[in-house]
Amino acid sequence: MSPVHRAVRPALLLSSALLLGACGIPTTGVVGSGEPATGVRSTTTLYFTDKLGLVAVPRRIPQRPGVEAAVRLLFQGPTRSELSVGMGSLLRKLKKDPTVRSDGARVSIELRFDDPADFPVTVKPLIGNALAQVVCTAAGARHAEDPDVESVEVVIKATVRGAKNQWSAEGHEETCPASTRRPTATSNLG
Repeated sequence: MSPVHRAVRPALLLSSALLLGACGIPTTGVVGSGEPATGVRSTTTLYFTDKLGLVAVPRRIPQRPGVEAAVRLLFQGPTRSELSVGMGSLLRKLKKDPTVRSDGARVSIELRFDDPADFPVTVKPLIGNALAQVVCTAAGARHAEDPDVESVEVVIKATVRGAKNQWSAEGHEETCPASTRRPTATSNLG
């Protein structure tokens, strides 16, 4: 390096530092800007009720949509904003999360109760549109997980720990066409 370059170099560094320091940006501490980015939020469709029957309600969720997440959200009921526009649910909130399994076109949902008193008040109303809420939500979520699945069947079983009480119901996605608001499903007490 020549003697001229050696003399000019410190001058360039000093002038660069002065220019950057005088750019008008004040020094600050850490500035909070909300929660960290977690990626794109997903949407799942839950089926609630209104005065006319069953209604498909899209809900944004932070995780990847899936049957288990959709069924759990469904049993938690409508949000305040969904309630404010007339959405309701015929389902009771569960004390224990349901167990949800998917195998091809079949979705199995198990409701387990520790308190025998919870069993009848939760299970007996699971007919008609209440059952359709579960069937349509689970079937739609299963298609979101695997669009190649055809004709989803949903089987719901309920048991009470330590008792012989058992209940089951099933429904099919054919009862949930987009054009109708009153799908039906069958139930079987036993």
